[in-house]
Amino acid sequence: QHGPRAWLPILGLILSIALLVLPTRALAGALSISPVRIMLAAGTTSGLMTIRNESPDPVRLQLTLHTWLESPDGTMQLAPTEDLVVFPGLLQLKPNESRKVRIGLPVQQDIAVEKTYRVFLEELPGTSKLEHNQVRVLARIGVPIFLQPREPKPGWAPAVSDPNDQGFSLQLKNTGNVHLILQEVTVRGIGHKDQTIFDQTLTGGYLLADSVRTHSIKVPLADRAKLTACRIHLVTPDGSHDETVACPPGLLKQ
Repeated sequence: QHGPRAWLPILGLILSIALLVLPTRALAGALSISPVRIMLAAGTTSGLMTIRNESPDPVRLQLTLHTWLESPDGTMQLAPTEDLVVFPGLLQLKPNESRKVRIGLPVQQDIAVEKTYRVFLEELPGTSKLEHNQVRVLARIGVPIFLQPREPKPGWAPAVSDPNDQGFSLQLKNTGNVHLILQEVTVRGIGHKDQTIFDQTLTGGYLLADSVRTHSIKVPLADRAKLTACRIHLVTPDGSHDETVACPPGLLKQ
C-alpha cells in the first residue's frame, strides 16, 4: 500500500491525450513543456521546446525521436528515426530549472504531404532517495512534431461499409495533406423527416494526413429499417464540420 506522500507523475499516454486540448503549455507531473506541439513550417529547419523541472528534486531526461503513424483503430505506430536530430539528447534539470531543446532537420525538405514524428522525453532514475512508503513512477512523454508541406490543404470525407449483424463500419478519411485534430466526433442516424434513429459519440484525437480512422457503429436490428442516412459531425480547432452519407448497401437486409 502506498503512503500518502507517494508521487506519481502523469504517464505518456495521459499526456498525449491532454496535448490535444492544451494550446501552448502542458504539465506532466513535475515537468512543464512548451509548446505541446512542434510545428516545423516549410522552409524552416528547426524548432525549440522548453522543458522546466517543477519538482523539488533534480530530474534526468533522455530524448529520442520516432516516426509516428497511426493504424485505423488509432493505435500509434512508432519507429526510431534519423530524419530529425534533437539537441541535447540528455538533460539534467535542477529544481525549478528550465532548458531549451532544439529539434532540427539535417537537410531542408520540400514535401507535398505532412510528415509526423514524436520526440519522447524519458525520465531516467535519479539520485534522490525516496522516503519510507514513497513510490515514484518515471514519466515517458511523447510530444508531436509536424513537418508541414509548403501548401497545407486540410480535408476529410466519411464512408460507411461492411454491414454485419451488429451494424456497420464508419471510416473517417483524411483527404488533405496535413493532420486534423478531432476535438469532438458524433454520428447521428437519421430517418424519415430527419428523425434521429441513433446518436453516438466517437473517440477523437489526431487524424494524420492520408490516414483513415475506422469506427464500429452498432445499430439494433429493429432500427435499421428506419435509417436513410448517417450525419457525421466533427469539431476541430477551425470550427464545426458536417457531412451526410447514405446507409451502406445491405444494412437493411441483415
